[in-house]
Amino acid sequence: MYSSRFGFIKGFRSALLVSLYFPLIASAAGLSNSDQSASTSAVSNAGSVANPENASTIFFNPAGMSRLSGTSISLGAIVFEIDAVGRDSRTSATRANGDQVVGDGGGDHVETYAVPNAYLTHEVNDWLDVGLGVYIPYGLGFDYGDAFAGRFIADDIELVSYAVSPSFAVNSGDGFSLGGSINVLYADAEQKNRVDFSGIESRFSLPRGTLSDGHATLDGDDVALEFTVGLLWQATPETSLGLSARTGTEFNLKGTGTITNFPTLSASGLTQTTVTERIEVPITIPQSLSFGLAHQWNEAFKLLAGATWAKWSDASALTVVSREKTPTAFPAEQLPEDRVQSWKDTWQWRVGAVWQVAPTWSLKAGYLFDESPITLQTRSPLNPFDDYHQVSLGAQIRDLAGDWTVDIFVARVFYEGDISIDYSATDPVQGQTTFKSEYDVVPWTAGLQFSRQF
Repeated sequence: MYSSRFGFIKGFRSALLVSLYFPLIASAAGLSNSDQSASTSAVSNAGSVANPENASTIFFNPAGMSRLSGTSISLGAIVFEIDAVGRDSRTSATRANGDQVVGDGGGDHVETYAVPNAYLTHEVNDWLDVGLGVYIPYGLGFDYGDAFAGRFIADDIELVSYAVSPSFAVNSGDGFSLGGSINVLYADAEQKNRVDFSGIESRFSLPRGTLSDGHATLDGDDVALEFTVGLLWQATPETSLGLSARTGTEFNLKGTGTITNFPTLSASGLTQTTVTERIEVPITIPQSLSFGLAHQWNEAFKLLAGATWAKWSDASALTVVSREKTPTAFPAEQLPEDRVQSWKDTWQWRVGAVWQVAPTWSLKAGYLFDESPITLQTRSPLNPFDDYHQVSLGAQIRDLAGDWTVDIFVARVFYEGDISIDYSATDPVQGQTTFKSEYDVVPWTAGLQFSRQF
């Protein structure tokens, strides 16, 4: 009798560990922020690796610093306004036991936020330039609310990565430049969601409602290094070609995970309690390669083009694991490879133009098409992304208030219809959930940049 009861308790604990293979914070790496300067965002970043206008070239192609004279500074911010609303009528979800989840589509779940940037370069001599950039390369934030039907997958999530990039550039004097950056990245993430234990009830024949839902709160941070290498070639007096490569890196976010109402079974019976463990989750930042071209068509018009390839297939949706010697609530290791949802490599294509209307001001326009690393099979409320088109418009005014140059822009993203989500857990019998919805997403961005050479 005792042996049989002990085996049941051991099996119950094992099932709980399996049930908590959350597809968590790692998914947040899906949102990279390439809008790092209003001067380049005005042309949808077309030709940004071949057309250094100011010190923000540190982010796009550090070799571009060799085209700047003296000391240059560039300061700015970009505002993201994303109206993302889940359609209540198209939203449905089920618990692991098959019961419907009562809830809505999450409402407008993305808040307006601003992303600052700052860059400084200095010409040491005729062949060497140095610089420093501070910016936010990756970020993600959703707040679906307590009534969200997908609350067992995601409720509230925030990830932000800060970068400091000391950089250098050398030039041959014959039109060739080489540059590099050491990108010191700090990432901080937090996620909250409900935990469904109905699958445990079903597996062990417990009456429905025996176990109350839990609530998970997870946080972690880490520091990592990434490297950028860039080339710039003045092929002709009118045409520049640029190439920039990023090595990518991997964060191993470490922090704590807390789950309330966690079922605990012992010889004295079944109870629910709060469990806190040390946890970690790897996040892969992919390698990328950018190409760019800038061509001065005539005195009034400059044409720009570019493309970026990113190896997002390295950034699979991994899960949170425990750092405890004897885990209670979180699994001790990642899912087997055959159960990990992989993403896909992507291309981004960009074209743009600058019209020099007058000696001190110009108009800009750009277009880009961006592939999403997320497919319908891997899309969830944690990463509701899809391919999109973007159109941008901007203006540049020079010699303003004492040799300052001011750039402004606005951009609108267009999706090809609503973003559909058809998410099913890898193993719903073990306490996860399913979710279906359609999101109506209307993103706008706008920015302002102040630049000056001394």
